[in-house]
Amino acid sequence: MRQLDYFTRSLAQERLKAKGTLVVWLAILAPVFVVTVAFMASYLDGNRLYRSNVNPWLEYSGHILIGWTLFVFPIYASLQSALVHAIEHQSQTWKTLFSLPMPKWSVYSAKLALFTGLLVLSHVLVLGLAEGGGWLLGMLKPHYGFQSSSLHRVLAEGCFASLLSGLGMAAIQFFLGIRFGSFILPAGVGLMLTMLGAISRSLSVSRVSPYLWPVLVFNSSIQIQDWQFTYVWIGLLTFFLASIGGFLIIYRRDVA
Repeated sequence: MRQLDYFTRSLAQERLKAKGTLVVWLAILAPVFVVTVAFMASYLDGNRLYRSNVNPWLEYSGHILIGWTLFVFPIYASLQSALVHAIEHQSQTWKTLFSLPMPKWSVYSAKLALFTGLLVLSHVLVLGLAEGGGWLLGMLKPHYGFQSSSLHRVLAEGCFASLLSGLGMAAIQFFLGIRFGSFILPAGVGLMLTMLGAISRSLSVSRVSPYLWPVLVFNSSIQIQDWQFTYVWIGLLTFFLASIGGFLIIYRRDVA
């Protein structure tokens, strides 16, 4: 019970520090951005995108899921990882934080829980906003056919698979954010690897990049039976190993 109390207190402190900061706003604005782009493309150019007798949710959901997993999610996680640690880095309070009468594991795990929780929030928002955007398109552009069909399971499973397969990449970024005081370094590494992955996506060697696993799940198809869920398990395993490795490194050294 005492261990749980340590974690709860640490998590409460992290939530208080994050409240009203860019950390929370970024978790909201990233999903809003990707869904808004897909919505505007559908609204303005839907006559070219959607064909009669074809479920419009297929094209619409594909734009959101692929756009989110290929570009927005990796870049968002990279920026978020740097922002979560920015308060301690900017005020140079890491040593003070770890000198408090709390075990280091509770501080580390609370930050990791907050970071992961923000990623969960963003994926829930992607799902909710995508569903809402499709419903609105059905109201504004009834001839597209959104109101007479749906794709709830695909969107839900797609967001869930994106989250789980991207946790490995997120854990790597989390470690970079906690290890290096510069905001530019972890954010820059994430941006560079995201762009490199997008450019080299057609090469088989790119499959080893954790920054591409969220989009590789979909295997260039919106049909669930074609998805590669192996990347979900690889992402979870990488998250587990990177989280433990990051804690062990931080635990054994002073954090400047």
